[in-house]
Amino acid sequence: MESNLKVIELQELMNNYYQQSDFKKLLFVVNQLLIKDPNNSEYLTYKLKALEHLGKATESIQFLQHYVNMCSTDVTGFLLLYKACLEREDIAGAIFSLIYALSIDANDEVCLSLLFDLLQKADSKYKRVKINILTTKRIGHLAMEIEPHTRQLQTQEDDCLYLFLSANNKTANQYLYGLLKDMAFVIEDQFWFNFYATRPMLLDNFFFAEFPYDLNSITRGVESKDVSEKGYRNLISIYRDNLSNTVIPTNDIQLGWELLNDYGITKNDKLVCLHVRDSAYLSGMFPSVDFSYHDYRDAKIESYRAAIEYLLEQGYKVIRIGNTTNQSLALDHGHYFDFCINPHKEHAEFLEVFLISQCDFLIGTMSGPIGISAMFDTPSLLVNVVPFNHPYLKYSRFIPKQLFHKNTKVNFMNVCNGLSLDNNPEVSILNVSQQQELTDNHYAYLDNRSDDIFRAVVEFSSLVKDRQFDVTYTPAQQTYVSNLPDQYIFKTCPSIVCDSFLQQYPEIFNQNKL
Repeated sequence: MESNLKVIELQELMNNYYQQSDFKKLLFVVNQLLIKDPNNSEYLTYKLKALEHLGKATESIQFLQHYVNMCSTDVTGFLLLYKACLEREDIAGAIFSLIYALSIDANDEVCLSLLFDLLQKADSKYKRVKINILTTKRIGHLAMEIEPHTRQLQTQEDDCLYLFLSANNKTANQYLYGLLKDMAFVIEDQFWFNFYATRPMLLDNFFFAEFPYDLNSITRGVESKDVSEKGYRNLISIYRDNLSNTVIPTNDIQLGWELLNDYGITKNDKLVCLHVRDSAYLSGMFPSVDFSYHDYRDAKIESYRAAIEYLLEQGYKVIRIGNTTNQSLALDHGHYFDFCINPHKEHAEFLEVFLISQCDFLIGTMSGPIGISAMFDTPSLLVNVVPFNHPYLKYSRFIPKQLFHKNTKVNFMNVCNGLSLDNNPEVSILNVSQQQELTDNHYAYLDNRSDDIFRAVVEFSSLVKDRQFDVTYTPAQQTYVSNLPDQYIFKTCPSIVCDSFLQQYPEIFNQNKL
């Protein structure tokens, strides 16, 4: 029998059966070859031909997916996959199939006509379609992909259908993910997600839905520095000029207050959310990846004690949020809650999003939760900010970690002007994101002192009333903004350094002490 033949003998039979148009025997033989070599593109092509002639080409969608994976520049495979998806009423899959067919041959009139018909059936306003994949494992990236994209589009007439692919595994916050699915078309499809991820350049630029801050552009050949610079400029303008379009459903709002009521927290309370970045989340979420190069962004919760105690004295309830942590604050007070150490067993992720959406303001670091804060335009004070990047949030102030070079304070205005590393004059300190690179060039960041954080919190709390933030700049802040170089990417950002920090350290901002 053919199953006992050697590969070269099976190949000879395969060619003979094809020439004889005996597609039933061809299918049997090629299946034997595929057992031995399942990813062989030649064998897969012969199997596809056999199935087509036998009228069975769309019977197995798994085979067609495997075929286009191995023969990804064959338009025929995508057309057959399109038909198979339609037969299963998978409209999104049919659209993706045609997108990739047209990425191979942009002038294929059959595919163009089929795609246009599909879009018209979805909604007559659609004339084109664009796709991208979501970053779901990091809460900050998850928050700043779809939301600013839809916020930007809400005031524009657009004839484009945007589809976002998700593998929906290890989602950083499932509730936040659900909110995003309510505001955009998110397609959960492991095959198409992996297909794009393994060959991003195959997708034609015409069909690529670029996010305002698009990390996926790096896999499409864009330099990470350019992605960062363009991304921050986009986010600053989007959050500065557009209103929030994120809505928590009424039933969820009711649930949120019911859950918090069990802790003695009500909607009439003055609430402050606190998030202090440490290494526990990344090391737990990605145990096989060394994220220690990010450790210089961490902070010590003990340095927040004086500020927290001040807020408690002022009648606030302070709620620490976060997925996990490797540090705690020994503070015995009925109005201090640590949901990071003692999360709600069932609704921890929901409560984190809900609290950020409802609190008077957030105190955080440059980490994931500020993305949620940005979505709801929640006033936010960021401390221990590093590198020297202004937060892109609409209503925000910040204080940075001070930077030292060989025990000498570095002037931040020099950093804004492009101060470069000692050993690499082509690399600006502003663009350095790895601790080791700083260390190798004799640079080190110093955490904010407890009194720096205290003064910033006192100042910021005076600017917030009923979640409304006073955006007025002080004279010192006006001077600070005017001193920023025009080419500095954060020049137009409404989030600037706290007045108290400018007054305390005028020498690193080119200011005279006022």
